[in-house]
Amino acid sequence: MLGISPLNPKFTPILNWLLSASEPWVVYNTQLDLVGADPTAAATQVAYEALRNHPAVVKMIDSLADWPPAKPLSRAYDPKDTIWKLATLGDFGLRRDDERIAAIAEKVFVAQAEEGGFLHGGFDHTKSWHTRPYICISHVITYALARFGSLEDARLQHAYDHIIAWQRLDGGWHPNKLNLPGNERETDPSCPFGTLNVLRALVAHPDLRQTLAAQRAANYLLTCWERRAEPFRPVGFGIGSTWDKVQYPFVQYQLLKMADTLAQIPNIRQDQRLRQIIERLKEKQSSAGPWLAESTNKPYEDFDFGQKKFTSPWISFLALRAIHRTAE
Repeated sequence: MLGISPLNPKFTPILNWLLSASEPWVVYNTQLDLVGADPTAAATQVAYEALRNHPAVVKMIDSLADWPPAKPLSRAYDPKDTIWKLATLGDFGLRRDDERIAAIAEKVFVAQAEEGGFLHGGFDHTKSWHTRPYICISHVITYALARFGSLEDARLQHAYDHIIAWQRLDGGWHPNKLNLPGNERETDPSCPFGTLNVLRALVAHPDLRQTLAAQRAANYLLTCWERRAEPFRPVGFGIGSTWDKVQYPFVQYQLLKMADTLAQIPNIRQDQRLRQIIERLKEKQSSAGPWLAESTNKPYEDFDFGQKKFTSPWISFLALRAIHRTAE
């Protein structure tokens, strides 16, 4: 065991179900984050090897072989786009000790812009997708690289410097320089969708989870939750029926993505607004205990979270991990 506090006994049936799942991304991450298994232990390594070699995972890795992609994003949150596949592999726990992941990571670093963000982070209306990192989604790539194990790489630190330099007065992020502090639109609200994406990159770095930057960003997102009953939709993103649907991968601005991200920040785990989000997530449990996907993304139909007919082990793992972290 690695010092993880014991899971509430009432979740033991779900834990056992996760550990016996046929999906190796579920078993591997359950062992690490809910059981506290040693990453070098034989059982953990078996799960990791099964993850690396699963046909759906291999297919996803192969789809990222050509980087950067030849075309810009058609929209900011298109689930079939490569940046979300990159982040999903990061969520699963793939690392640079896999030569395929190392090769992809190096290609991504080559596409880093001078200011620190990553290219192929814009979409058509920017007219500059190949020359200017679009901060709201560029740092989805930073998140993936951090998860792959590139934290000691100076190029990744440069990306984090870019994040800090672009944080706004309200604690969030916006892709327009006119919205930066000192400029004419500095008081406009930040983009909740983009702020959540950038904050995920911050909390992927263990040394940045308790920084003021992370806390300010979290507070902005919690303020969006707090004002959900108002006609408050910064940059068009509100907390409504679409936001309330449990789904994966973490493309859209939604409940499980928010809970998973904020639960990683120790100094806000007892914030009552986050507790309310966690309680809402608990309400989503099926009568049998696990969670189902309430919305799906077609490019991921090969995965357990890509259908709505049966409970999803991966979504159940993510929900249980967020609940467990905020209970510690």
